[in-house]
Amino acid sequence: MKAEAAIVAEADVVGMATDSLVLVRKLKGNMFQTVARAKLTKESDGTGIALTAGMDRVVFVFGCVFLGAFLALSIMYLVAYLRIIQSFQFSDADRKDWLFLSMPVLSMVIGVALAQLGRYAARDEGPFLRRLLVDALDAKPKGKPAPPKPSATKCT
Repeated sequence: MKAEAAIVAEADVVGMATDSLVLVRKLKGNMFQTVARAKLTKESDGTGIALTAGMDRVVFVFGCVFLGAFLALSIMYLVAYLRIIQSFQFSDADRKDWLFLSMPVLSMVIGVALAQLGRYAARDEGPFLRRLLVDALDAKPKGKPAPPKPSATKCT
């Protein structure tokens, strides 16, 4: 109930809440936008919350399929370039065209670069969504506290 109220109250956020899972993402963002997932488990002293934030799983699976297809294409190009299979090989003219030969590898590099650019553009969403969920659920850390960060001091 608290998570649903926080999702409705925040204008920039959309999400869903069930008994065991809360998903929250910002309304406006790029396709690699961050999704915060809170898995809720019943425990003897209250409700346990496992909070993660990252790229939407649909986008991740699409990216893996995209990269897998271009990896398979790169392997087929390599087999054809090296003339391993007699009936499946490039002609002598095609073997000299480096742009044609390097296109699958360039596509993989561009795909990885776009994913990294999207993650960079969405870098501020994770902490915002985490704070929203922690504040909405009144969550308190359990277990061993994190070590303090060293303070930045100037040496002169």
